[in-house]
Amino acid sequence: AAPAFASLITVNNYNFEIPPALGFNTICAGVGCAYNTGLIPDWNGVGLSSGEGQFGTGTSPLRFSYYTAGQTIAWSNGDTISQEVGATVGIGTVYTLMVDIGQRADNESLGGSADLLIGGSSPHTITATGLAPLSGRWSTFTATYIGSAPDAGASITIELRNIAPGVSQANFDNVSLTGVPEPASFLLIGSALLALKAF
Repeated sequence: AAPAFASLITVNNYNFEIPPALGFNTICAGVGCAYNTGLIPDWNGVGLSSGEGQFGTGTSPLRFSYYTAGQTIAWSNGDTISQEVGATVGIGTVYTLMVDIGQRADNESLGGSADLLIGGSSPHTITATGLAPLSGRWSTFTATYIGSAPDAGASITIELRNIAPGVSQANFDNVSLTGVPEPASFLLIGSALLALKAF
């Protein structure tokens, strides 16, 4: 049975605050600026050109003027970062992916993109859309998918990509995924409650 209300689907390490195994072992220019190159806890990726970072705010060269969820973010210079969530597709359920994508002030263009992948070997790809953030700032990108009968029970994967490798860095934070059941589910639950009351 579908849940009666919107439910938050668990995304592990959704704001990248879990530190990498070796810590932030590379210091970069600016106060409070450090990062690691490697795998991100609870996320998949090759790990050769991605990782977590604490770039600091207002540093020189200026990277970000603020953060949206803690001070640790994910970055990618080319790797795709992904996570398959535990939930599967329910018919009629509306799934909404929201990801904050940042634009480093010392980069020339937006490098990040996010997708919702439905299914395994040949997935449907729903690309998140949003307004490009201003330099040194963040913008929330959103992807929406309504569960269909052919996809019932299919896996759901969040994918964070660099769309300009070698040109710009992709930066991500504050990943969330929700599922809202179809209106018919509410009617069924209401009918069941009335029947229970009558009984």
